[in-house]
Amino acid sequence: MCRRRTGTAGGWLAARAALAAALWTAAGSAVLLQVSERITGPSSTVAARGLFYRDAWKLAAEAPWLGRGGGTWRSTYLAAQSRPYVGSQVHSGYLDLLLNLGGAGLAVILLFLLAAGWLVAAGAPRLLPPLLALALHSAVDFDWSYGLVWLLLFLLPALARAEKLHHAAPDNSPVRPISAKSPPITGGPGRLVPFAVQHRLLRVSVVTLLCGVTLALSVLSFQMMKGESLYKQAAGASHSEERIPLLRQSLQWNPRQPKAAAALSRMLPEPEGSALLRKALGYTPEDAALNWELAKRAMRGNHPGTALYRVRKGEALDVFNVVKRVEAAEGMLDMSVRKLKAGDELRGAPERRCRIGAAAGVPSVG
Repeated sequence: MCRRRTGTAGGWLAARAALAAALWTAAGSAVLLQVSERITGPSSTVAARGLFYRDAWKLAAEAPWLGRGGGTWRSTYLAAQSRPYVGSQVHSGYLDLLLNLGGAGLAVILLFLLAAGWLVAAGAPRLLPPLLALALHSAVDFDWSYGLVWLLLFLLPALARAEKLHHAAPDNSPVRPISAKSPPITGGPGRLVPFAVQHRLLRVSVVTLLCGVTLALSVLSFQMMKGESLYKQAAGASHSEERIPLLRQSLQWNPRQPKAAAALSRMLPEPEGSALLRKALGYTPEDAALNWELAKRAMRGNHPGTALYRVRKGEALDVFNVVKRVEAAEGMLDMSVRKLKAGDELRGAPERRCRIGAAAGVPSVG
């Protein structure tokens, strides 16, 4: 009887395992059919990401230790791309950090993720799968561009730590008598500093530092949000008289906004427009739109050398833009025609003076 029951239980377990495997296989096949076109199609997501990653690695090699600053890929991908594509996101949080902060910044983030994983595994292992999902999926997508993902990365270790302390408190926390004193430690020659006081000062210092950093980041975030809001209002305005003051206010809130500077410069006369573009380039020197706006203004000027320099730089920052190359050729040709006409007028001026003088009876000299 015992053998029969054991055999029956083993059969049920095998049947359940086979059923679970069949269900997993069916679910995986259904998902694979849905995403196979994106994976193996002629313009697959995998191939596109591979192209992004190769170009990003080459760009990161130019500043491997400290990076090139925030928003590197967004402002320089047009110059770094080896084939024409549109992708202002590198689709990898780790590569994006490597471009922005270099190997040093990426190492700090990796240490944070390792510490978060250790805290979660030690305090609440059930929270480890969502943490791993966030960390692993960020390697192939731009999850870290959203503040909510970072909040979750901080929240999961905090929840795990709180859960561990909550479970450990009733059993492992000894009750300390009220009359017990903290063990004194030497704070210098001839005096003692209580350990509790020192611990409290350290905690207050750390909290104050974190509050200061948070306040500074909050101010910067508010400025960027306000500038973006005013820029969107300007983009929706129908008349330039309405757009100009809105764009000026946007740049006052966030002067590090190249698209607002480029849009405003198109509505300003010289030399105000060029001065605005050069000021904006101080924040983002490799922005393709700002450099091209300067190139167009230089082609409308009277200095061929400056125009040629600006055109070459604008084309180098947007390698596969055929429209810009045609516009550059037309602009340089128009400048050449204007210079040629100006030269003909200068050469024809003495002849006109001679004819006028002969008609007035004044003899020509030389």
